[in-house]
Amino acid sequence: MPESLLEKVDLYAEWNWEDRATAIRQLVAEGLRLKLQHAVIERIEKGQITIRQGADLLGVTYLEMDELLRDRDVPLVKDLSLAVRRASARPGRRRR
Repeated sequence: MPESLLEKVDLYAEWNWEDRATAIRQLVAEGLRLKLQHAVIERIEKGQITIRQGADLLGVTYLEMDELLRDRDVPLVKDLSLAVRRASARPGRRRR
């Protein structure tokens, strides 16, 4: 690991009253969480996985996944006209 990176890790450890090994574990865990979150959101956007699958992969609830997507301005429905047609085609729905 480059010395400059270790210096930053040591600074992080000092600020958080941790030893270097604990700081490295925390930073790796946080980095992995962010990278996985990005990959999951990207796959949801591409339609490769559902919101529910994404939530399961990240270990969050459906509502928390929905909030993550909204925070990043990821539309839940790509084609609004399709969503409207599907909603109006549901049994028991009345058109106004």
